[in-house]
Amino acid sequence: MWGRFVGFLTVGYFCLGRTFAYLGIPQAKLFIGELALGAFILAKPQAAIGVWAASLLRPSPLAMLSLAQYLFLICGVLQAVRGLFAGSGFDVIKYFVFNYYSFYLYFGLWAGRDDPTLLSRTLRAIAWVNGVYGLLYLVALKDVGIFLPGTENVRVFSQANASAAAVLGLVCFEPRLERVWHLLLLNIVVLLGNSVRAEWLGLGLAILLWALLTGRIGRVLGLGAAGLALLGLVELSGVQIAGRGEVSVSSIISRAVAPFDEKLASEFSPYAAEDGGTLKWRQAWWETIWAAANSDPQLELFGHGYGFDLFSLAPPSVRAGQEHENVRTPHNVFYYALGYTGWVGVLLFAFFQLSILALQWRSYRRSGQPFGMLYWVAGIAISFFSNYFETPFQSIPFYLVMGMAMAPVLGPLPGRSLPERPVPDRPSQNRQEAAPPPGRIAGAGRRR
Repeated sequence: MWGRFVGFLTVGYFCLGRTFAYLGIPQAKLFIGELALGAFILAKPQAAIGVWAASLLRPSPLAMLSLAQYLFLICGVLQAVRGLFAGSGFDVIKYFVFNYYSFYLYFGLWAGRDDPTLLSRTLRAIAWVNGVYGLLYLVALKDVGIFLPGTENVRVFSQANASAAAVLGLVCFEPRLERVWHLLLLNIVVLLGNSVRAEWLGLGLAILLWALLTGRIGRVLGLGAAGLALLGLVELSGVQIAGRGEVSVSSIISRAVAPFDEKLASEFSPYAAEDGGTLKWRQAWWETIWAAANSDPQLELFGHGYGFDLFSLAPPSVRAGQEHENVRTPHNVFYYALGYTGWVGVLLFAFFQLSILALQWRSYRRSGQPFGMLYWVAGIAISFFSNYFETPFQSIPFYLVMGMAMAPVLGPLPGRSLPERPVPDRPSQNRQEAAPPPGRIAGAGRRR
């Protein structure tokens, strides 16, 4: 049951986004993220708190991760206490999620050890749900003005956020992409239709790293050609996919170029000013956060604390130009950590994330499956241009996936066994060497 629930949470958060995150009791500020984590800790304390504490007290493959998470959590607690004494009340919980959602790592780790096939099956489900629902959202559901009960601005239908995870999962786990071309096509359409540049960047970096690890440059070129062909087909057919503006080759180029050269981008799309302006006002805010954080030794070390109105540091022109209320995140994990927790918080967050990366590398060396390491790269890249780690609908599935992907480091739970791999026929002298089994890359490190 718990393994299926992990899969359910991962698919729900990734594909239904903000809508799924607000399931719960909004009036009491209790949502599915807190309820699920609390239920898991109560039902399986040894799988979460027990594993974490044991790794702190004795040698373990998770020792560095547990120490880094301990320091990261303590930093969050102290910042929340600062906020309470400053009069921020229980609003500090909205900021403290940056720290405590990381416990979902152990939820995913336990589920991945309990069922070593869970990650691949979950990613296949994500590819289906994100592709189908994401396309329906772009075509029809995004304009439906129905809101969730107990909320004022959370729509029943929210944008799907799993295109990068879906495409990367198909590339890593499917030995023959021609068998899942329909899923790739659907998710590439959603990826382009959402027009989230951070997601483009994260997926692009992960795919390039995958090509370097495996030497399969041809598959990467094929994916790029498929994307271009798809855009050409959309333009020739006259079909309108309304994401952030019209989806076409010219609009894609405009959104990619606008942050660097708005004048050049205007030659491709009339929305160039809007495409470039989104990043400009955030950059102006980032500059003031940097200046404020380094203006005083205490702020430099510990930041302003949770509950502080970080948006009050933005230039007056930026504050006047934004209609959003209670803008608490600068859509950049570095400036979020720097503004609220100072350089101490930045370094502890970096230590924690690097410890996750180290375990993903060990998992790759042990299993030959690089998905966890590659999605870590994608997630970190996305976080520098979005509210990735500050919100449940992106940080929770990230940590669940990281936990499932690092399961090979500890091996299956007692009583469980690794799934049997198909044994290829012995190649004869006139036959090529048999292909590696699904999910394993030729030439990867030996099992230890």
